[in-house]
Amino acid sequence: MPTVTIIQRIVPHYRVPFFTRLAERLADDGIDFRLVYGQEYPGTVPTTSPVDASWAVRIENKYLAVANGQLVWQAAWNHAKTSDLVIVEQASSQLMNYWLLLYRRFSRTQVAYWGQGINVRTQHPGSFAERIKALLLKRVDWWFAYSEHTHDILRKVRYPEHQITVVQNAVDNEAFTCAIEAVTPQQCANLRDTLGITGSQVGLYCGAFIAPKRMDMVVQACVAIRRRIPDFEAIIIGSGPEQRIVEEAAASHPWLHYVGPKFGVERAPYFKISDVLIQPGTIGLVIVDSFVAEVPLFTTNLSTHGPEIAFLENGSNGCVTSDSLAAYVDAVCTFLNSPTQKQILIEGCRSSAYKYSMEAMVNNMATGIRACLGQWA
Repeated sequence: MPTVTIIQRIVPHYRVPFFTRLAERLADDGIDFRLVYGQEYPGTVPTTSPVDASWAVRIENKYLAVANGQLVWQAAWNHAKTSDLVIVEQASSQLMNYWLLLYRRFSRTQVAYWGQGINVRTQHPGSFAERIKALLLKRVDWWFAYSEHTHDILRKVRYPEHQITVVQNAVDNEAFTCAIEAVTPQQCANLRDTLGITGSQVGLYCGAFIAPKRMDMVVQACVAIRRRIPDFEAIIIGSGPEQRIVEEAAASHPWLHYVGPKFGVERAPYFKISDVLIQPGTIGLVIVDSFVAEVPLFTTNLSTHGPEIAFLENGSNGCVTSDSLAAYVDAVCTFLNSPTQKQILIEGCRSSAYKYSMEAMVNNMATGIRACLGQWA
């Protein structure tokens, strides 16, 4: 049986279902799978989640603080050296990657990257770390690209097309899908009564209250939309360092409803009574929630979006405006006042929900692994 090892610095809770399903799929294909993972740097998020499975190995990461971040050594060598394929995160901070890139030159072990191609959120695009990342972009046997955006980056540097698998980053939304479908009209009415919502148009923000999410612009956009659409109201879900901005806005505007943090299926009723996702800051996997709930997401044209921005087809399943408050508010107001545009974007969300699912992600990854192993069979 060929052996495939995936090395992850940490395993966030939302990745556990993916690895569980991938292990099952690869076992069906006669491939021995191992996941090797460690713990987060103290005091940082996301934190790692335990994976209780025979194919998962927990190791102890060793961190070294350096300027602008940390380097990490992952004690995964004993597992990697006996593998036919090792898939690592494309991260210049992970020292094991350099050892494996050297090892592949003198062995039959193949090494693949899984990542974004570049760090779209870095504040130092010309840094040493980013230059190293660019230098090593083509030094692997296979690429598991987060999204089409990553695929485009690889295409531009002429990485072999037949050695790229677009994984389409996603989360397990099966439970969320079922929860959305289970919300009844009476539950919607009860939630509206509980929150005191009387308006017919509802905007929703759902996410962390951190600087890249631009909570000040979220509030400003909601206030501006309310001026133009008097029966517009907003729901804000989340918590974080910029919570004060939201709390003060909610205290000043009775139509702006701050409900605190909500997770998983408990978010479903809030999505169900909403018409549009107000997310002018950086976006990530919330776009998949948008598709599942059929609540179109509106954002701005930023360079710091996560790779999932590639899932958003402007004017088809969501909207990207220029980076100005006026343009953003204009787009949301036009959408809320246009039944035709609403229907177009809702249908686009519905079709995208099938494309960017956990099942599709597992299929893509497993297909790429088989192809990579097959090239040296």
